[in-house]
Amino acid sequence: MAASRSPRPHHAAKCVVLAKEEGENIASTLGNKKAALLQNHGLLTVGKTIEEAVFWFISLERCCQSQLMADAAAAGRGSVTMKIEDEDALFTYKTIGTPGAGYFNAKPLFDVIHKETNGEYLQ
Repeated sequence: MAASRSPRPHHAAKCVVLAKEEGENIASTLGNKKAALLQNHGLLTVGKTIEEAVFWFISLERCCQSQLMADAAAAGRGSVTMKIEDEDALFTYKTIGTPGAGYFNAKPLFDVIHKETNGEYLQ
């Protein structure tokens, strides 16, 4: 997932999401994006397949962790992190941000789970 300075879907969730209206608000915030940050809740990702959604989630979580560590290290030096340019983020998105890329990047993870469980999760 490419990062940039452009706005990302963010939703100020006020409670545990049980009501239809709150679910609709989150869906509206997500729009046609593949990920959103739910304030006080965490990350939400979607995809055309389970594998794709899982890959975007894992990738986004790792990006968030890396960004937090980089920001903390930079702050410790009295500086700020360098941000990726929007055109570079767009190029990366077009190159590896496709549904197919999400599916194929997650497939090995699912293959390992299948092998380690002998497919018992399918029962």
